[in-house]
Amino acid sequence: MLQQTLQDVADLAKVRRPVVSMWRKRPIVRGVSIPFPAPVEITDGVARFARDEVVEWLTRTGRGNNAEHAYDAPAVAVPDGVALEDVVTLLCWHVLTGQELAGTSLPHRVGLAEEFDPDDLSLLREIRGVQASEALLTYVDDLVEASFGPPDALARLEQGRLKRTLGARELTRAAVEMLGWIVEAAATHLEHEPVVMRADDWVALDIAAACELGVVSNDRALRRRAVIRGIAVGEPAARPRISVSSLVGLDIGDALDRADDVVVALDEDDVAVLLGPAAALSDELAATLQQRRATTLRVGNLVAAIRLPRGLWREAHRQSLALWICLGGANAQRPWVADLGVVDHLERGDIAADIAGALAQTEDRAFRYARRIDLASVLAAGSVVPRGVRAPTLREADPARHLERVHAATLTTTSPLEPLDVLVEPSPGRFRLLYRSLGELHERKHLIVKRGSRIDFADASPDGTVPVLPAEMARRVALDPIDAARKYPRAARTDPGDVIFIEKPRPRAWVDPVGGAMVASPARIIRLQESAEIGPTVLATVINEMAAVGSEWKTWTVPAMRRDEAARLEAALMRADEFEREARRRADAARDLKTALINGVAAGALTLDAQPTTPGVAAAER
Repeated sequence: MLQQTLQDVADLAKVRRPVVSMWRKRPIVRGVSIPFPAPVEITDGVARFARDEVVEWLTRTGRGNNAEHAYDAPAVAVPDGVALEDVVTLLCWHVLTGQELAGTSLPHRVGLAEEFDPDDLSLLREIRGVQASEALLTYVDDLVEASFGPPDALARLEQGRLKRTLGARELTRAAVEMLGWIVEAAATHLEHEPVVMRADDWVALDIAAACELGVVSNDRALRRRAVIRGIAVGEPAARPRISVSSLVGLDIGDALDRADDVVVALDEDDVAVLLGPAAALSDELAATLQQRRATTLRVGNLVAAIRLPRGLWREAHRQSLALWICLGGANAQRPWVADLGVVDHLERGDIAADIAGALAQTEDRAFRYARRIDLASVLAAGSVVPRGVRAPTLREADPARHLERVHAATLTTTSPLEPLDVLVEPSPGRFRLLYRSLGELHERKHLIVKRGSRIDFADASPDGTVPVLPAEMARRVALDPIDAARKYPRAARTDPGDVIFIEKPRPRAWVDPVGGAMVASPARIIRLQESAEIGPTVLATVINEMAAVGSEWKTWTVPAMRRDEAARLEAALMRADEFEREARRRADAARDLKTALINGVAAGALTLDAQPTTPGVAAAER
């Protein structure tokens, strides 16, 4: 009987593992009791379930995110006690021979292995050692049948229970894709002859498949996987022109030893790509480790070093990786370096062009990400790739853009800011200070609260005239009035003077002085009645300045005051708001001015060695 664990069920249904546990606790599905299948056995504390019962249950309940679970089930239910490499070996045998495994005998499998692998380069000895049960042979056939070809079968196998048992972690797809760009650039550099890549680990196979390169390797397990994936496999003694080595997961000392072995052994014009922890390949090291790395770099084969963004290694997504691109016989004394972790968007063509330029050791082109450093400074001390290092940028032919930015900012910063003054004097009024909560005002009909509506921002129109508030949440979009009426007929609209507010993550409120806007949930509308005796600006200011974080709107309080005092306070607060907006506009302009000055002077487009041209300015300065 083929069995599945709860994690297998989650993989089959394409849900997270806790979801399956929830299914077991909730047998009611759409009003009908359909209990989850009972475990057939418990091994080492792990419950196992019959595969066919799980498939039937998923079909009856319709749960999960995989409509093809019945087809995928054979690829998930791995027989117990099976080693991953045994399954890979049998899968490789199937790919080479084209025959099904079920019902075959060991002598038959060995005989065909001798026919297709006579020199025992990857398969023969392993086939002789696999004492496969009929359940295992059937599983491999089912795995192939449930997959989109042998490469997909291998991928399913290495993402399932057997790979989880090993606890293996690999690089993300983005990391493999970036390595593929770099290897393609190296292959282009060596395009004068067929390029074969040395593969030392599974990552190299992903790159070879992406770049459609053949591989050579002394690792028999890796050669079997190359056969399954349809990658051309050369003789182990063949001389590769490109090698890819992964040092990921090694400590700094071991990574430096492996890197030294690869760099020193490079033949003339051969390319090596080394991927490893940034702590070993790019960052600053302590004395002894620094000296060991310097010994490797003195060979002069390093032409480019790149610090990669975080998140490319699944096991430690916060740790950064780094790349060395080495060229045999380069005698490079000024390698190119780049920190791609500070780049927002990476362009495949620009990365490949930078690598190609580094391998050609030419400065006849502009580099997008990399710039040169002196190797001597790295050998003495310091990091190979300084954090934040990036390529120099060319000065623009027309400096007018920098000049215009400075002038635009100074138009605001030089305009006078009207002072804000509020005249006050002691009041002979009441001694008791009375606060009323918004909940109390709401119950007594002094204000009305309306809910916002869920708005699909994809409905926004560049020519829309119905704004969606609050602008800070709604991305400052507007709707076409016809679309607004047709798609949101029940949505509340604001009146002039309405207060829009939110409770979380902190209380905030805005006044809509115009009206006619739609409000996006979870924001709500407060519409003050004449009897409220406070104005919208007072209410919004109280919410913004005095409401406690995490509190509910009904608990927010506003002071009770005479109608004439409320009107005067409303006017004063509106003036204060206008002053604050103007001050903020000038502060923004000052920030723009500082940025424009730095960029303009650094680009050589501006100089501050200038004399005033306006009459009277020079005298005023003196």
